Amino acid sequence: MVETGVRRASVPGWTRLTPWTQWARWTVVAAVVGALLGVGWALLAPPRHVGVLGDGRAAVLTGESLHRFDAVALFALVTAAAGVVGAAAMWRAGQGTPRRALGIVASAAVGSVSAAGVGLGLAARRYPDAADAAAGTVVALAPDLATPMAVLPGPLAAAVTLVVLVAFAPDDTDDDTDAPDAPDAADGPEGDDDGPGKDDGPVSPAA
Repeated sequence: MVETGVRRASVPGWTRLTPWTQWARWTVVAAVVGALLGVGWALLAPPRHVGVLGDGRAAVLTGESLHRFDAVALFALVTAAAGVVGAAAMWRAGQGTPRRALGIVASAAVGSVSAAGVGLGLAARRYPDAADAAAGTVVALAPDLATPMAVLPGPLAAAVTLVVLVAFAPDDTDDDTDAPDAPDAADGPEGDDDGPGKDDGPVSPAA
């Protein structure tokens, strides 16, 4: 039996998705990855130890205040790394368009917010509240993010990654069609019709 017609090329399932379906998948994946990053941050971020003075007051021990910066820096590094890897992977997975770039940056923002929410919630459960501690005791405070701006490194890293990918992407319009043609072998050294290889006709005997 002879098959007729043109066989349709197989298209990856990812590229057949509509933009809204892709956006929904990116959002879900970013939220799940962000939640996992938040769990890791809550387990690795160092707490701050304070001495309870009573009446709801506490004194931060010497050197412990630096751990507040450590917690923010660790969160920024983790989310920024995820933004770089995620942006590069999603950009290479399909055709690059401005709408796609905006969706990637927004997904990175969703992942950072998810990481912050899960991380802060888990850290608060791991460490007791200093208000319930007796005076004269030393307790560990849960790590926190000193500012809401801590969620920005993830989407910013994704945006910078997209700029770099676009800047160094190969240009498909560059080809060799504009290369100058080689001079014809039948022409002379200057490419005209008066070269030494051209027959100049019979030579007069008087010449």
